[in-house]
Amino acid sequence: MPKANGRPNVSVVVAEDHPSIRENLRYLINAEGDMYCVGVAKTGREALTLATQKRPDVLILDAELPDLDGIDVANRLRRLAPDVRTILYSDDPTIPELARRARLAGFVLKGAPVDELLTAVRRAAFAAHTQPREKS
Repeated sequence: MPKANGRPNVSVVVAEDHPSIRENLRYLINAEGDMYCVGVAKTGREALTLATQKRPDVLILDAELPDLDGIDVANRLRRLAPDVRTILYSDDPTIPELARRARLAGFVLKGAPVDELLTAVRRAAFAAHTQPREKS
């Protein structure tokens, strides 16, 4: 993680198929002094490609993408880039349980306060740098 002002910067990839949500997330991440968005994806396959190429600290992943669902992307990513932590992002209230079962770094419901998402990203990034990833 590059450092600015003595604080670690958290690299993030955003995967969201709705353009306005995707761009809002990019803006929110880049507006934080300790985070930066290294890429955005609108499909699960794009998310996998970006995450394996860029190796961000955190992938914010929409649970429902046009080609692969978020859990499938997260499971594939665990094998391809186990150092990338995934946060599932959805308006489906069953997502927290799915995220727990898939051993993801976190979940945030769409519509939750922005601080909830930013806190989840920071926690996931911190975990990525302090705890070894489980083998699947």
